[in-house]
Amino acid sequence: MRFEGNEDVNESAPMSQQEEWRDVTPIPQDDGKHPICPIAYTDDYREMMDYLRAVMAKEEISERALALTGRVIQANPGHYTVWVYRKRLVEELNADIAGELNWVSAISAMYPKNYQLWHHREALIVRLLDPKQAKEGQSESELLRHPIIRGELQFLDNAINGDSKNFHAWSYRQWLVSTYNIWEQELVFVNTMINEDVRNNSAWNQRYFVILQGRNPAQVELDSVLVSEEIVYTVENIKFAPNNESPWSYIIGLLLRHAPDKLYTDLLPKIQDLANNKDYSLAMTTTQFYWSALVDIYEQQARALPEQGKTLLGKAQSICHNLATEHDPMHGKYWEFRSTSLRV
Repeated sequence: MRFEGNEDVNESAPMSQQEEWRDVTPIPQDDGKHPICPIAYTDDYREMMDYLRAVMAKEEISERALALTGRVIQANPGHYTVWVYRKRLVEELNADIAGELNWVSAISAMYPKNYQLWHHREALIVRLLDPKQAKEGQSESELLRHPIIRGELQFLDNAINGDSKNFHAWSYRQWLVSTYNIWEQELVFVNTMINEDVRNNSAWNQRYFVILQGRNPAQVELDSVLVSEEIVYTVENIKFAPNNESPWSYIIGLLLRHAPDKLYTDLLPKIQDLANNKDYSLAMTTTQFYWSALVDIYEQQARALPEQGKTLLGKAQSICHNLATEHDPMHGKYWEFRSTSLRV
């Protein structure tokens, strides 16, 4: 497949027969005298790599080297050494960044889960829009109207809509949001994604990232009102699919890290009310995630209220037994271990 972009080379003839490369002596790959398991490269790829080694060896900065990296990447997009060389070429040749971005977009359509192209894209965006200047001179609403930011968000919308679990697209989105401080719109986006698919664990993970605004969780003290709002939001989403692990993991993790007392003061009564509600009782009491949450809650409560510790740990151990034998027997050994490791 041919990609539109910076490359415009005659691929019909071998490189050894092209006038442009007559001055280059290719460097073959050195696998030693007796390679144990030589890779069966195609003749075309082997030749491209031999010439690429030659231009890299002499640190050539040229348009033909740039074009060659493009051909190699199209054949093997995971070749990170070539990506590093290409980044240097783009910078030192002062190449057309918009054209390079279009080229990367074309490749990402074919290889959306390639690590290197996403990192390359980051470098291009920084060259197009300096983060420091952008943040100092514009509000978030102004940044969101900037054609670069608007274009990247649209690109990411398309990528995530195509595969809502694409880790690379979500990671790049986190980089974009944190680099340019566009946090408010991101929570709206996350709400939309969760509304569309409450089981989208990537969206729940993104929600935590946004709530913390990319900061180290160990260094963040969340506002009590915000935490309470997250409890309400999560419980409402648990109603849609009690057997969906994502919201359970989200709220238990958030509370254990940032507001452990709210596990038993706020969350516990809400999920117990659901379990006692005839509309949700069956779904709630038959999902292992409800019972697993109770184990975490009672363990935390026992630590906070040591005078009730024995009783509360007894409840948690009883639930572990039920999980091991009835609600989650597939992980029975884990629940047996969990029961013996419960401590005040």
